[in-house]
Amino acid sequence: MRISELSAKTQVSVHRLRRYEADGLIDGQRLPNGYRVYDEKTVKHVIFIAMSREMGFSLPFIAEYLPRFKAGKLSAQDMIDAILVRVAEIDQRMTEQQALRKKLMDHIEWFKTQARRKQ
Repeated sequence: MRISELSAKTQVSVHRLRRYEADGLIDGQRLPNGYRVYDEKTVKHVIFIAMSREMGFSLPFIAEYLPRFKAGKLSAQDMIDAILVRVAEIDQRMTEQQALRKKLMDHIEWFKTQARRKQ
């Protein structure tokens, strides 16, 4: 199938598919006329990549896990474990952002106090 068909089947833009190919995540063959063609199994690979990106996984992470997915050796538990690590990272960032928010609100109160003293 051509890249436009792969895009339609996976809902991933042609531009992004070209990037995945350039990054070595998917393989396409070039025809003599310059068109890229992909086999049917590439649809599953692109869907795996797209789902991983939606969950916020980096392309290097995907490049590490994709060969196991392609070989049928990536278990559901492997992905659950990876997702739990991602959730922990998000929780940590949320904690840091909440602490920063509190600090900012404390600074606002300090400036309000300073402004009242000058009145």
